[in-house]
Amino acid sequence: MKSIKKHNGLAIIEFTIVSWLVFLLIFLILALGAYVFSLQIVNEATRKAARLATVCYVLDRDNIAEIVVEDIPLLGFSDSNLEVAYLDAAGAEITSDFETNFSAIKFVRARATGYGIQLISNLSFLGTNGFLAAPAFETILPAENLGVIKANTNTRTRCPEQIQGG
Repeated sequence: MKSIKKHNGLAIIEFTIVSWLVFLLIFLILALGAYVFSLQIVNEATRKAARLATVCYVLDRDNIAEIVVEDIPLLGFSDSNLEVAYLDAAGAEITSDFETNFSAIKFVRARATGYGIQLISNLSFLGTNGFLAAPAFETILPAENLGVIKANTNTRTRCPEQIQGG
């Protein structure tokens, strides 16, 4: 009878420790799922931006990020996190005078950088206060018409709207 009295209340302590670990594991799984979801959304944003850049006129490259980001359901992801660039056949970036270098554009690159995911506060031991930096995502596609509907005309597909010229 004495041995039972010595262990009185031990079950509640064991339950508390085990339940704390189980809840921590559940929150970790939920946070990991949210993190992977966020990474997939960022990857999808680069894919959409690269696809739009292949069919929109080269002077509209700054508008492409705005078009893509407005449909993204992520907090803190803005058009400054998405960069569109045009590449030549060697993969070097064409940085200026897109209309003069139009025939040199062979590839389109969309890159997402500088984005991080804030986890719930219970998981603040992961990263800096629960903030995990997302890796850089990049999508490269071959250039298509780049917004030129008919060669040797001024008809261009402008993003976000279509403008026809003489």
